[in-house]
Amino acid sequence: MLIKFRQDISDNEAHWSAAEIEMGRYTGTFKTGQGEAFSECHTDFCKHLATYLKQQQDRIDYDYIAKQIEQAFANINTLAKLFPEQERSVIQSIYSRYESERTTFNFINFNYTDTLDKCIALIKSNQSVLGSHRSGSTIYNHRIGEVQHVHGTLESQMVFGVNDESQIAKPDIFECDFGDIYEASFIKKQANENYRENTDSKAYNLLKSSQLIYVYGMSIGETDSLWWERICEWLAANSYHHLIIYKHSMPHFRLLGTEHLICERKTRNEIMDYSAYTKDQLKSLGPRIHVTGENPFGKLNGVADKTKSPVEIFLDAANEAASSLNNGNKELLEAYQTATK
Repeated sequence: MLIKFRQDISDNEAHWSAAEIEMGRYTGTFKTGQGEAFSECHTDFCKHLATYLKQQQDRIDYDYIAKQIEQAFANINTLAKLFPEQERSVIQSIYSRYESERTTFNFINFNYTDTLDKCIALIKSNQSVLGSHRSGSTIYNHRIGEVQHVHGTLESQMVFGVNDESQIAKPDIFECDFGDIYEASFIKKQANENYRENTDSKAYNLLKSSQLIYVYGMSIGETDSLWWERICEWLAANSYHHLIIYKHSMPHFRLLGTEHLICERKTRNEIMDYSAYTKDQLKSLGPRIHVTGENPFGKLNGVADKTKSPVEIFLDAANEAASSLNNGNKELLEAYQTATK
C-alpha cells in the first residue's frame, strides 16, 4: 500500500500541492475498514515531510542574518504604514486606544519548523528593536509574549490532516480496530486533543485576547476553516477588533487600482465565507479586514541565498582547521588546499 501511495503522489503532484485536503480525498481509494493501512500512509507522509523540512530549516545560520531578522521584526510595530491614509489612521487608532498598556506580540504558529522560534529568541536578546510608546510620562517598551505551535513541530505532536469528517471522502475506512484513534489523528482539533497539552485552547485564548491580528504566510484554506471561523467570531465580538492579512499575490495599485480592489474584496469574502453570519451581520466585519500585498518581512526574502551554502560551511571549517594546523594534521591541510583551489 505504501508503494502505491508514493507512486500516486508522484503521478499526481499538482493535486498534492494541497496535501491535506488531497489526503482526505485519497481515503476514497481505500476499502471499508482499511483505517490501519491509511494510517500507515498518513504516518509515512508526515515522516518524509518532517525530514525534508528539517533539512531546509537547518540551512539557516541565524547569526549570519541577525541584522536582517532584527530589521524585519522591527516592522511588526508599524503595520499601519502598509496602508493608504484612511486605513492607516483606523489601524493606528487601535494602538492609541490602548496607549496606557504595554504592547505585547503573541504568535500562533501554523508552521512545523523552529524558524520563528529561533528568530524570536534572537529578538528577545534585544527587544528594543520592537520599539516603545509613551503615554503621559510613562514609556512602555514593546515585548514578545507567547508562541503557540498549534500544529506541533518537526520533533513532536505534529498535526497534519483535515478540519473535520466532512473532508474525509470515505469515513467508513475507520470502521476497524482502533479506527477512532486513526481518524482522530487525521482531524486537526481531535489530534490536538489527543496530545493532551491543551495546545488548541491555549492558542484560541491568545486569539480571543488580541486587539489586532496579523496573518502572515497562511493560505485561507479549508483544512483550517476552524481558525477562520474563530477569527470571524473574534471580529464580530468587538467593533474595535481588526484583522490584517498579507496576500502574497496581491496586485499593486496601478493607474486605476481595479485589480487591487478586486483582490482585496475576494480575500475578505473568502474569509467571511467561513462564518455562519448573515449578510447584514457581515457588513460590519468586511471593513475591519485589511488586506495588503506589502511584505514587512521582505528583508528575509531569499534567506537561503544569504545563508551559508554547504561549500561555505566547509570552507569555514577548513579555515578554522588551517589556523590550528600546528598539530601537523596532513589530511586537514590537504582538504583545505583542495577546497580553496
